[in-house]
Amino acid sequence: MKKYEKMLIGINEEELNCFANKGDWIYIANKKDTKKGLFRLPNYIYFFVSLNVDRMPSEIGVVKKLDECITARDLAELDFKSREMDISLINDDVIAEYEWFLDKVNAQPEHTPIAVTWFERVLPKKEKELRVHKKFFTGLSKEEKKQLFVD
Repeated sequence: MKKYEKMLIGINEEELNCFANKGDWIYIANKKDTKKGLFRLPNYIYFFVSLNVDRMPSEIGVVKKLDECITARDLAELDFKSREMDISLINDDVIAEYEWFLDKVNAQPEHTPIAVTWFERVLPKKEKELRVHKKFFTGLSKEEKKQLFVD
């Protein structure tokens, strides 16, 4: 199984709708996760949740290098445990979703802010899919960005 050296990390910055603790691993929220009334988002923006018992929501996360490599199965097990689900339900299809996420995260350089949004296609048929992508902050200076995403 492929090993990954980067993961998406929470930054705990309430002004940016990031409520996961600094340093928590975060993953795309599932349908049962809520924003816990902490913030509202437009319908095209989705969110991440921390992979612990609290499952705190975050609008963005930051790519960080890990001390030890992780596999998609490790990430799936961590997510299932935080959702209090049976890890025996993890199959190849589930692992493929986590591999897709880790591929997207590992394609970005370290300290890159990442967001997740809905992409909607109308033609030839109407469908929605989640996109994990770089988040741009044009209103922040280099020092502010460094303070938020590098430290």
